[in-house]
Amino acid sequence: MNLLPLVLAFLFGLGVPKAFSLLYVVLTLTAWLALRRSGRRPSALLIWSGIWLFLFGVSYVTFLVGWQVWVPPLDFLPEILAILLLPASCLVVGWLLQRFGHPIGTRLILFYVLGALIYTLLSLGLSRTPWWNTSQTFTHILRVPWGQQNWLSTRAVEQRAFLALALLPVGIQLLSMSKFRQRNIGFLIVAMSGLAIHVAWALQGRIGVAIFILAVLPYLFLIKSSANRLVLGLLGLVLMIVGIASGWLCDERFALVGGFLRYLGDAPWGGRLIRYSYRDCRYGVLNFGSFSGSDAFTPHNVILDVYNDAGWIPTLCILLAILPITVALLRGFWIRFVTTEWDWQLAVRWSFFSVLLVEWVIQPLLYTDQLMFSIGFVLVGLLLADFSPFLPDK
Repeated sequence: MNLLPLVLAFLFGLGVPKAFSLLYVVLTLTAWLALRRSGRRPSALLIWSGIWLFLFGVSYVTFLVGWQVWVPPLDFLPEILAILLLPASCLVVGWLLQRFGHPIGTRLILFYVLGALIYTLLSLGLSRTPWWNTSQTFTHILRVPWGQQNWLSTRAVEQRAFLALALLPVGIQLLSMSKFRQRNIGFLIVAMSGLAIHVAWALQGRIGVAIFILAVLPYLFLIKSSANRLVLGLLGLVLMIVGIASGWLCDERFALVGGFLRYLGDAPWGGRLIRYSYRDCRYGVLNFGSFSGSDAFTPHNVILDVYNDAGWIPTLCILLAILPITVALLRGFWIRFVTTEWDWQLAVRWSFFSVLLVEWVIQPLLYTDQLMFSIGFVLVGLLLADFSPFLPDK
């Protein structure tokens, strides 16, 4: 029974068939078992965000049905239930996980990351010809081992590997520890991160650079010598300038998001009506919009994607839910960083949070994978519970 939660986390990372049905069952049983244990009551922030997440789901579904995107509604019942119930439910269950003890969260994260990494490696193996051709790279789509679609966008697959990529600083930290068990865990994490780096290279995943920089940032402040910090900071800046100058760090999302912000007033009620042209640093002038022949139909930002789909009401709801949580979590990480030891379990949580933060900023709503989008709220709830002793309950 102690292994069951870890096996479930691994299966969710794999994204096995019927994962959403399994998630509903697991959330229900976890809540039932947790409520039978003693623990802190939900904070005011948790209740606030949970309510606004539910209102976001209600308003988002209403507008998509009204715009006849999800019509007839019964044909889209799984999508409707998932957006209505899962964000708020996952947030609450994540909070309740602290009643099972602090280490359970770390183990669940690591097993989930392992399953997600194996999914990406299987996808690479299925897509390569032959499967051991490790020099073959991909730019657009990959064959995936299971799911409703046989092929998925490389961006939808690579994000699973980024979870392991962000753990590289944690693995190096563990390798330097004196305890044999922790060094073993560090070796496994570094091996996983190495495989994730290969996935990022094979899929040309530039987002991984931003995720890694964010994941490694706390470790720079742990360097005692200010001169060494300065040298590393300047080195990072030089590498970034070289990457931009060479075109390797060129990304169409900057122009895409900037153009979308200029045309917000064209569709305050959503409906995917916004259209515009934008200049990309690689391919010249591109076209945005939900029409045949467009180069992009999503602004690649979770909040802006909600606005494009359903307008300002669900956008306001999700902002009211997410912004206070984000501020609280960043404050919680900072307080833990300056007042207590930056232990490896906290670092594991920061690595996962780094992936979520980047995905929300430069990936579409649901990241084209609603399972990872939903499970991210479990981590957010878990972190809120971890940091609740350090944060005012207002």
